Amino acid sequence: MTKHDVIVIGGSLAGAACVRELVRLGVDAVAFERDRFPRAKVCGGFVSPGAVKCLDELGVLEDVRRGGALEVTSAKVRVGAVQVEIPFERPGLGISRSALDEIVARGARVEQGHAVRDVDELGCSIVIDAAGKLSRFTRRRSVEEFGIQYVEPEGVGSVLEFSFFEDGYGGTVSIEGGASNSCFLIKKDALRKYLDRRQCLVTGPLAYDRVPGDFIAIGDAAGMVDPFCGEGMRHALETGLMAARVVARGIRRRASYEEIKAEYEAAYERRWAPRRAMGAMMRRLIGHPKLFGSVLRTTPSWLLNRMWD
Repeated sequence: MTKHDVIVIGGSLAGAACVRELVRLGVDAVAFERDRFPRAKVCGGFVSPGAVKCLDELGVLEDVRRGGALEVTSAKVRVGAVQVEIPFERPGLGISRSALDEIVARGARVEQGHAVRDVDELGCSIVIDAAGKLSRFTRRRSVEEFGIQYVEPEGVGSVLEFSFFEDGYGGTVSIEGGASNSCFLIKKDALRKYLDRRQCLVTGPLAYDRVPGDFIAIGDAAGMVDPFCGEGMRHALETGLMAARVVARGIRRRASYEEIKAEYEAAYERRWAPRRAMGAMMRRLIGHPKLFGSVLRTTPSWLLNRMWD
């Protein structure tokens, strides 16, 4: 295997964003991706306004728009009898992960169809784990929840429809080709009730919290952001960019891997710990729908926008 300064394990959103930024900063880096794009992946299909900004930073936003992404200008959230519409201060986008992953990886140093089974085979001093929620390189604490996704031929306009119900929660958004993408988080014991739709995809069990490990972890390998926040793709893109910048600085000053990893994890906590705390609070509120509905109805839209901006 050719030697590189940095190797990223995984070339989906987090890995592709990371390797793009590393190369832009002058670092010899490559990402190895097990699959070949395009490929289906369970995902909500919603690119939040904050994630749109990340795509712009990566220089791929116009490619994503040309790939059929549709503007999403508001969210409609239902909790029991309560329904709240939240206009976005800046629009998001709706696009399938099969299309988005292929676009972000296109032209980047992502070696597709190359599975990494052993870190020792890489022969590299800096390894970044972007292998997703099922990564074998970073441990996580799993929960009894699964993600399911299906695509319908009709779109739902420019709104993100999101609802909470007894067995879980999730939403629907318009994507390329005039279709809509629906994705839900479902409790394990209720999963069987939701598997009768055509082309239904399932993933899980999910894992929100990462167990401290040996590698810099980005995207879902670092632990999932609660789906209610609609920020999974932003988390992937932003942590990829963040890791690349921290690693590039560390290489320039000849820091050790342990020093670089510590700097990245401190930056990660500053940026994402508050969002994780918000997700945990939302999960607790799900068990109290009347209280949740009341909180949702009385929270000003500008504050709710902070989740996505």
